[in-house]
Amino acid sequence: MNRVRNAELTPKQFRAARRLRRAKQAVIALTGLVILVCGGMIVTSAIDDYAISRDKGEATAEVVSVQTLRTTVRFRDADGNYQQPEEGLKYPSGLEEGQNVKVEYQVSDPENVKVQGRGWTLAFLPALSSMSAGLLVCAVLSLLIRRWQKKHGF
Repeated sequence: MNRVRNAELTPKQFRAARRLRRAKQAVIALTGLVILVCGGMIVTSAIDDYAISRDKGEATAEVVSVQTLRTTVRFRDADGNYQQPEEGLKYPSGLEEGQNVKVEYQVSDPENVKVQGRGWTLAFLPALSSMSAGLLVCAVLSLLIRRWQKKHGF
């Protein structure tokens, strides 16, 4: 919206144009947020795996529960203490309750535990699928804004 055009707009049209501009900015911000969060999923997985590899302990864990968002395990650490991380196990696909599985954990932080042999690259699939869904929503919002813009002659 340039200054010459602003002078030609009625107050109602000016407010509508402002709302349109803010809606576009919101979609751009949402797109950036989606990309940032999904990228963060991959980066934090890599950081956690690096922390485990620097201070690694290994154990056999029993799968206590398998839920949609969390798989809980219980294992004995190097000191003989039982650990059951509240955040659950990283990379738990294919596990069932009661199953024994080899895990790697960070000795200084036994809450950071993953299935042995699985790594941060497994975070790409959920991150990219989440990003695809988020970007699809942003694209639909952009198309709706564009339609609204054409309908109102901006």
